[in-house]
Amino acid sequence: MFKILIVEDTLTIREEIHDILVMEGYTVFEAENGSIGFEIALKKHPDLIISDILMPKLNGFEMYKKLQNNKTTKLIPLIFLSAKAEKSDIRAGMNLGAEDYLTKPIDVEDLLNTVKIKIDKKILLAQEIIDKTTTISATLQQQKKELDNYAQLISHELKTPLRNISDVLIWIREELAHPISSENSINSIELLENKVERMELLLIKLEQYKNISPSSFKKNKINLNTIAKKVIAKLQVPSHIKVEIKNKLPTLFADEIMLEKVFEILIQNALDHIDKKKGLILLACETTEEDYLFSIKDNGIGIKTKYHEKIFEMFQTIDSNNSTGIGLSIVKKIISYYNGEVKVESKTNKETIFYFSLPKKGTMKALLTPDYLKNKDHDTLSN
Repeated sequence: MFKILIVEDTLTIREEIHDILVMEGYTVFEAENGSIGFEIALKKHPDLIISDILMPKLNGFEMYKKLQNNKTTKLIPLIFLSAKAEKSDIRAGMNLGAEDYLTKPIDVEDLLNTVKIKIDKKILLAQEIIDKTTTISATLQQQKKELDNYAQLISHELKTPLRNISDVLIWIREELAHPISSENSINSIELLENKVERMELLLIKLEQYKNISPSSFKKNKINLNTIAKKVIAKLQVPSHIKVEIKNKLPTLFADEIMLEKVFEILIQNALDHIDKKKGLILLACETTEEDYLFSIKDNGIGIKTKYHEKIFEMFQTIDSNNSTGIGLSIVKKIISYYNGEVKVESKTNKETIFYFSLPKKGTMKALLTPDYLKNKDHDTLSN
């Protein structure tokens, strides 16, 4: 049951309040002045304090200041008792931060309603603290898990190329001892260069993944249509591949660098896996009541169903020797920040469609209506 401390030097008033609150089921403590009241608050940690202002030894204001300066009692709500005529005292108490005040003589209904409101507010605040603590704890656990996985994966992914480099260096040393094997040495050096290049790319991608944290996201007004065109312009699009933006993409409040990275990874991924003489990559966006749903479709080699979940995990690759297996996990991490989702649909040797959603509410704030969906003009870009 909730605990209430009454600090009042007039015995009859103190006992009256005590009896009323006990009848309502509260646990009640009494103090005849602010000094005793402060000590009881330290020991009993009441959920609410009802205190007179004018008292010997330590008045209500002085006691409240001491409570506010103590980390164990500073959050206890306090209601001041005051005579109706003492408006200056009431104003002073409220300026100190008191939750409310009651006037003497005490009105029973007013007392019970005020106490209930303050207790309910304390319950609500306590629940908010619990919820925030739970969320923070879950976030820290997830970050610890990611950190552990990150360290383990780095160790594994770097050990393999380092062993390969060590082996290649041994081969080169042996081949240099026989001048006639210079061609083999050249091949070995090229292999070594490839391994070093892959390690360098891996470290760059790992650094990008590591730098994606809540503090790195900024909110600015960004035009995704402009961003998509910018990404396409800087990528090396072969002449036999056409890239189209099907409809105008929306303008949102989000992080430009992060979403540019999402488009860059997904479009480059499409470019890397097109095997047709005439390639086509199609960007589009549909809207629902809650989300913007983006898609990047290509007519490439496709992805087998068993890999659809796997490819979004760190260091998971299918058939590309040049891939580090980090790109799609970066996409997933960025979109997850916005409480969005990433998924893939694919038909082997026919097409692959990557989808990602950005919620309209919460972390995202749309600036334009979905009228852009009515626009049938296409933006076509290629080298």
